[in-house]
Amino acid sequence: MSRYMKPMKEILYRATRVAKVLGEPSKYAIIDLLLRVNPLTVSDIAQKVRRAQPTVSYHLAVLRSLEIVRYEARSAGVYYWIKYPKELRIIINALKNFVRRTQKGLDHET
Repeated sequence: MSRYMKPMKEILYRATRVAKVLGEPSKYAIIDLLLRVNPLTVSDIAQKVRRAQPTVSYHLAVLRSLEIVRYEARSAGVYYWIKYPKELRIIINALKNFVRRTQKGLDHET
């Protein structure tokens, strides 16, 4: 590491990783679904977001590594849910509001 480069703060690093995940449509769709309906199995999620089950399993593994989702193995399958629903709802709602405002062309508070 160059003497001029400072290490990135952990919180900034983790926040940008979460932001990157939210920028991926399939992962965003999974998060949005789990905020509305949970817990769900991988097959339930795959059906509702219209993705192949192996693809959904991959996305869920990434979301688990970022501590966005939790899971539990039960007799009927592995169930997933959002680990911090309150915080993610705030983020998702803020994103949706931002998109709505930009679609309307608003550039100031109304």
